[in-house]
Amino acid sequence: MKRALTLIGASILLASTTQLHAQSGDPRAGESLHKEANCLSCHTANPYSTAKTPSFERLIAAVSFCNVNLNTGWFEDEVLDVATYLNEKYYKYVIE
Repeated sequence: MKRALTLIGASILLASTTQLHAQSGDPRAGESLHKEANCLSCHTANPYSTAKTPSFERLIAAVSFCNVNLNTGWFEDEVLDVATYLNEKYYKYVIE
């Protein structure tokens, strides 16, 4: 049940990020949040892959999913900051 609610929440966030992704977040703030949350403790073997996140929108949803599951307490703008940082460092998606 908890997983279903998390997926529903991530889906709602994905739908709401359509307007957000037009403007990227702050990658420096995202890098700091990424380090504070120790994200690489889970993402060590293959840090980040485009297989599960084939677009910037899906990347935002994935960061949101981690935010909810790990209870980091990030706000939507902070999720966008982390996604922007990850995009600049690993994914290289064009943000339109």
